[in-house]
Amino acid sequence: MSDFKLAKHQDTFETQKRHYDRKVDIENKMGEIPRQYEGDIRRFKEYCTDTSQLIGTEALLDYIYIYR
Repeated sequence: MSDFKLAKHQDTFETQKRHYDRKVDIENKMGEIPRQYEGDIRRFKEYCTDTSQLIGTEALLDYIYIYR
């Protein structure tokens, strides 16, 4: 019986480690900007600077409305 408990514990540890590693990988990818969007994001940031708006949802909606 003790072998079963040990195997179950190790599997749980390995599963938790795998979940943690996956979470870290996803968070790292969320911080990356895909090349195809770099120009769009740069222009949006410039728009916010030029219009003295904080980067956020309202500014994005304003930007999209003007340049649609």
